[in-house]
Amino acid sequence: MSEFTPEFVTWPKTARLFRDVVVTEKLDGTNAGIHFSEDGQVVAQSRKRLITPESDNYGFAGWVHSNREELFYILGSGLHFGEWWGQGIQ
Repeated sequence: MSEFTPEFVTWPKTARLFRDVVVTEKLDGTNAGIHFSEDGQVVAQSRKRLITPESDNYGFAGWVHSNREELFYILGSGLHFGEWWGQGIQ
């Protein structure tokens, strides 16, 4: 299996919604992304860089690598963005 090294992809601008919306409290977290190759190899990223368990962002890359099988089963291949939050993050 060759090493999976995806290109960094920035979080796109969030489009404005011109419709009825529900307002909730903003999570105080950090941007997080997971890249999965077709064969299940994984790379994590923060808002500005690819991250590893050794060069992490609040433990996100370590968590991704520890849970990669279940995450791949749930998410599948591709790039998945979200917010990593919890006590002590931001």
